[in-house]
Amino acid sequence: MPDRLFEPEVVQCPFPRYRELREQCPVFKVPEDDLYLVTTYDNCVEVLSDPTTFSSKAGPGLRQKQYPAARKILDEGHQIVRTLLTNDPPSHTYYRRLVNRAFTARRVAAMEPGLKSVVDRLTEDLAAKGSADFVATFAQPLPLIVIADFLGVPESDLPTFKRWSDDAASVLGGTLSEDEQIRVNQSLMELLQYFADEAAARRASPSTDFLSTLVAAENGGLSTEEIIAIAYVVLVAGNETTVNLLSSVMLMLLQDDELMTRVRANRALVPVVVEEALRLQSPIQGFPRRATTDAVVGGVAIPAGSQVMVMVAAANRDPAYFADPDEASVSEGSTRAHIAFGKGIHFCVGAALSRLEAEIGLNALFDRFESISLQDPDFVPRYADNAILRSLLELPVIAR
Repeated sequence: MPDRLFEPEVVQCPFPRYRELREQCPVFKVPEDDLYLVTTYDNCVEVLSDPTTFSSKAGPGLRQKQYPAARKILDEGHQIVRTLLTNDPPSHTYYRRLVNRAFTARRVAAMEPGLKSVVDRLTEDLAAKGSADFVATFAQPLPLIVIADFLGVPESDLPTFKRWSDDAASVLGGTLSEDEQIRVNQSLMELLQYFADEAAARRASPSTDFLSTLVAAENGGLSTEEIIAIAYVVLVAGNETTVNLLSSVMLMLLQDDELMTRVRANRALVPVVVEEALRLQSPIQGFPRRATTDAVVGGVAIPAGSQVMVMVAAANRDPAYFADPDEASVSEGSTRAHIAFGKGIHFCVGAALSRLEAEIGLNALFDRFESISLQDPDFVPRYADNAILRSLLELPVIAR
């Protein structure tokens, strides 16, 4: 991908490049590639709100061509059928309706006691260490434990699940070598086979977890391929994005002593700072779409068949929509309508759970520790080399 947006040094801090694109060419065609980057708020909302013209069957992420040896691995295992992220109506509507039932406000609220128990355990782990990597000690295990429990996965399998989830996320950046592609494809086949085996076990002995819900859905009418595809999406989407949110909101607070003090003193600001972290860092930087017909966005003609990358991270800092777009605006009652969770029919089904994890996590950390600070005041954040997922690699802290 020739555009500088996908170069490793730009991935570390893409926001100046987003600003250039918004100002100079809001709908930018990547040279020598049939890819258009949409960067303004209004244009991003326009594309996300029109699933008829802009299909979701393009992604997810920056998909790259498969090397033959890697392709062979995918061809020989379970196939991921289109259900949620990479699907369009009316089929998408059918699957979304099934999954929505598991993420109602009542069911998410019912998860709160278990979530608080996990958070308490992790804060005690952090307290026992005193100095630790916040990403590895808190941000990564929290959503993984929560979503694995939701799916019915035992904690003994969590290390393997983390590897599977991380490998699935790495694909979205579109920059894997042949060896890396082979490794992550093998990992994906292991994950799908695990879910296939677990689905078979639930058919024989149902439980109360989400896999059992899928097995029983439509009077047992979902195929194994449909069940494992939905479970795969729930695992990766429910884990990786929340890890990034937790890491981003803590980094924001650690880099601003005044903000940390205000939020600690007024817990009503916790949901607000979570929303600003979502807006400013956007755990998923962009959503792919494919034009089903010739279209015009922002005055730019987009031919049918072209890939369109909706850069929500750029839209969330659009000065035409947000005052002081690069600064956190944290005051009680303030709202800034970001699109970090998407817009329209593909709005993230687990958004409420992700927010709940971040809010409960922050409150518990404030309750347990009198101070949380960076181990190194000159700490420079480093992110994974992935233009789609904004993944902080580490965040060394001192918690007392």
